[in-house]
Amino acid sequence: MFVRSLSAGGSVDEIGNKAHRLSILTRYLNVPTGFVVTTGAYDLWKEEGKLPPEVVEEVREYLNSPYLLEGKFPVVVRSSATVEDSSKASFAGVFESVTGINSFDGLIKGIERVFESANSERVRNYLERMGLSEEPRMAAIVQREIKPELAGVLFTRSPTEPEKALVEFVRGSGEELVGGKRSAERVLLPRNPEEVQNELMRELIEVGLEAESLFGRPQDIEWAYDGTLWILQSRDITALGQKKEARDIKTENWHALKGIPASPGVARGRARFVLDDQPPEEAERVFKDGEVLVTYVLHAEHYNLFKKASGIVTKVDSILSHPAIIARELGIPCVVGVDVEAIREGDEVIVDGNRGAVYLRNPREVLRGVELWKSTHHEDEIVRALKEEYLRALERLSPEGLENIIVRAFSLVRELYPTDKEKAFNVYYFINWLMEEETPRLLAKRFDVIEALSRADRGERPRTDEEARLFEIYRLLKAFINYTDKRVRDIPEMLFGI
Repeated sequence: MFVRSLSAGGSVDEIGNKAHRLSILTRYLNVPTGFVVTTGAYDLWKEEGKLPPEVVEEVREYLNSPYLLEGKFPVVVRSSATVEDSSKASFAGVFESVTGINSFDGLIKGIERVFESANSERVRNYLERMGLSEEPRMAAIVQREIKPELAGVLFTRSPTEPEKALVEFVRGSGEELVGGKRSAERVLLPRNPEEVQNELMRELIEVGLEAESLFGRPQDIEWAYDGTLWILQSRDITALGQKKEARDIKTENWHALKGIPASPGVARGRARFVLDDQPPEEAERVFKDGEVLVTYVLHAEHYNLFKKASGIVTKVDSILSHPAIIARELGIPCVVGVDVEAIREGDEVIVDGNRGAVYLRNPREVLRGVELWKSTHHEDEIVRALKEEYLRALERLSPEGLENIIVRAFSLVRELYPTDKEKAFNVYYFINWLMEEETPRLLAKRFDVIEALSRADRGERPRTDEEARLFEIYRLLKAFINYTDKRVRDIPEMLFGI
């Protein structure tokens, strides 16, 4: 048997962690009706390259069951991997989901697409970064798709104010939500339901506290409301203690250095400088867990070092620089664009990634700031053509268009490097300038970029079609900027011997 109803449950090994948790919630809360295509079906799909007939027939039987979906569309297919939403890693936003399915053929293709995502380059990179060796096995959840009047996320303890709950939501019908006609709202609520006036918000808090009690930890809950409050997902929140401790710190008598918020949260620790000429292995040895990493700019090879930091402060002012991206991935407070020359090695500092400020008691007198070397380029004919195409694709929010241009630019770097290193570096500096500096500047005119990218890193669902494309562009740029995309992994070694 390769399919089972969601409410029947099963072990994580059989139905994955997301479905396992949802099956528990079905006993107590409203969860959209559906079924799970198990990891056993995934194993057969891997062997045969397609869903075998016996699995397809079971899917048809469960779809048409009068106890489940009665053959009605639309449905949604969501991932439920054995490693997903675990204590080690959330895999937020890493696997695929397929919405708006309106036919049986579309359903089978959606299940296979979710299965395929378990073996994607994105998943391999994530496993490598998180230091995980376990190969994910995938199950697929098929559920009735909710057309909500409101939809959003509940944090039973706010990441920034843990004594309260945080709700983020979008008003409007399903069409208005998908079409981006209504803006998102955010409210902080008491964790005591009796203190909440709004009926829906009170029910949300009650549901959230029940889920928190069931799983024994504060919860990050995805929900939708169509006259009934539906729970779509619930995962543990794991990084509250540090931020709660930092929220209680008073900064009235501290000196503030202004910067740009790049990753939310607040952290406190001893400042430790790491410069980009330090070998990563050496930096990791001398850097102590919980220190605040202070740097001018560092790159992807220092990833393990970033993981040890309680906060990150950089001189470079790009929110798409390596430290900023990795800080958001790891949930570490980060402020960029700071005059780090004023920070003394070993002094206690507070990093406020919400406000974009770094606080210190004893600032160093700075007579001459450090001018960072910038990746400059001149606009020759090649660069001008690429730039025009890139900016058109960015204006359209086209991930495919941007991907094609970036890949073409790096291919040009390879072609030019053996015979004309100057031109090769010119294209290299140009494409990095576009990705790291120009792109966030232009996107900031249309979006609250920091808030949107933080939500993308938390694995939240995009609220609009436009935001879905923004999330995809962000994932794409992260892969190229960090050189985790296999098509550019050779570039740092070729140009810099890294």
